[in-house]
Amino acid sequence: MKLTKKMQAFVLTALLASGAFFFTGCSKDPVVTKSQHELMFDYLTSELGNKQWFLKAIYVNGVLQPLTDAQKKYYKTYTRSLSPAFSATFLDDDGNRGTARLLSQLQLKETITNGPLGGTVRDYIILELKEKSMDLEISNPPGYPTQIVREVYYAN
Repeated sequence: MKLTKKMQAFVLTALLASGAFFFTGCSKDPVVTKSQHELMFDYLTSELGNKQWFLKAIYVNGVLQPLTDAQKKYYKTYTRSLSPAFSATFLDDDGNRGTARLLSQLQLKETITNGPLGGTVRDYIILELKEKSMDLEISNPPGYPTQIVREVYYAN
């Protein structure tokens, strides 16, 4: 059976179209995976660069404390900085402002820069940091009575 010109054109078009679909599907950009540290920084500040966290619970030496009305409204906002890596600025409901640095998957360091006594450092241990939940723990500095405070936050 001899192919007419219309049939030849149809077959050629079909072959070209299927080849284009095949090669387009194979040339996708490679998927870049992020390290756990990068993912946690995205959770802290959001991929868009700004995230607000709301206080959910406070534990002192393992005992859940009732939240005051002010604590029920307390929030903390982290905004990512361009450098150094894993750095952000923060602002909280108490009027504290400063810098934050995700040092590792286990450590978050905040430095309050607008305090009346100069820079105050808060070294948190990260118990959990996910997209919608953050669980931090901090101890009193040496020389003070031992007190471990756990702050639990949520994000919308």
